[in-house]
Amino acid sequence: MQNTNFLFLFVAAQLSWTNQEAMSFLGAMLEVATVGDSEKLESISGEMISAVQSHILKTSIDLSSLQGVKPDACALTITNSDKREQLLQILILLPYIDMKVDPAMIQLVDSFAAALDFNSNTLKDLHRVRDNKMNILLIDYGRRGVEQVLGIDTAPKALKAVIKIIHEATGDPILASKFQGLERYPVDSLGHSVYHWYRDRKWPLPGEKKCTPDLLLTHDCCHILSGCNTDFRGEMDVSGFQAGMLSDEDMGFEQLLEVILDFHLGKKFTTVGDIVPPKTGNFEPEEVLTSYERGVSCNINLFEDWEFWDVAEQPVVELRKRYGIPEISGPILLKP
Repeated sequence: MQNTNFLFLFVAAQLSWTNQEAMSFLGAMLEVATVGDSEKLESISGEMISAVQSHILKTSIDLSSLQGVKPDACALTITNSDKREQLLQILILLPYIDMKVDPAMIQLVDSFAAALDFNSNTLKDLHRVRDNKMNILLIDYGRRGVEQVLGIDTAPKALKAVIKIIHEATGDPILASKFQGLERYPVDSLGHSVYHWYRDRKWPLPGEKKCTPDLLLTHDCCHILSGCNTDFRGEMDVSGFQAGMLSDEDMGFEQLLEVILDFHLGKKFTTVGDIVPPKTGNFEPEEVLTSYERGVSCNINLFEDWEFWDVAEQPVVELRKRYGIPEISGPILLKP
């Protein structure tokens, strides 16, 4: 692993939109959200359009006079492949956020995907949710997740990971002692924050009995670095951060899809038993897109190019600056 002075080779896709492109982007959103002006604009979809303008497009278009844009017209205006991808990922979210997963809306999303020559796993996921093929979606999503996010892409790696998870959950005194030592790290450092993040929530530290594996440590660090809590909305928001940070990968938006299914649509997608029950109505466009913007600004892929122990003694505020994450008001350590 690189040391604390490592070079950041990962650069998130920060795109600059012209006013004409932004108008087309927002018009495409309106077209999908109203199913070609055949349905009324739901308030949450209107909030999503406004949040996208603020946090992605950075424009000040008068939304009260916004008109829908057809797929072919959109394709003539937005020709850059990265911009097309960002637009389609946002359009794919629209059938979920109003909680209807309307087949007619999805058909219109498909029309935009065809016109913009775009295909993705998130689009296939949308079709599976529409068709209620949740088990197939979960298997495929889980496979891609362990491969792309955890780097477990071979059978030997998978076996090693399973052994590691079982070993840690039954108790690993050496690993537990290492994490317990974070209590002595400087106040407001990432390590000190991680220690209290777990203790405040009464979670076992990695290595302690019944712990979650330290494979999930990076996700918890994303919470701290992005200023997102661990309630249902906080999980939605941190997934927005990860979607922005991994905006050049399908998996970023798929992580956001996971929590939308669990905690906005109440689909019981990845929630286990009644330990973390599914919930509805936790997608707040302004919050999620604020976190998404922070993720896009992040100049490092924390899941691939980063090692916690290299920076554990560094102040969280300084790490945010180093990683390009915009300044975040409020306490470093959020209480549960």
